[in-house]
Amino acid sequence: MIANAVEREIRSLLAEGALSQRKIALQLGVSRGTVNAIARGKRPDYTTRRPRPADRCTPPKGLPQRCPGCGGMVRMPCVLCRVRAIKDQRPR
Repeated sequence: MIANAVEREIRSLLAEGALSQRKIALQLGVSRGTVNAIARGKRPDYTTRRPRPADRCTPPKGLPQRCPGCGGMVRMPCVLCRVRAIKDQRPR
């Protein structure tokens, strides 16, 4: 994903019409496909999207101890057991 400032710069250069899409892409270091998608209006507006919810996992704390679920020496809560629980919830 490109920065919003770069996308605004592409839009302004396209509006000026002095440079080709290829030269704009070379100048700003993005692909020609990205410039073309912005020019055609096919690129989604990422600024209006909702941010992702915060990660529900709490970071491990404390001294390592034996996990009752997998038996590994980990800092609780055990991330491996959490990932396995999430995978088990997914439909196959």
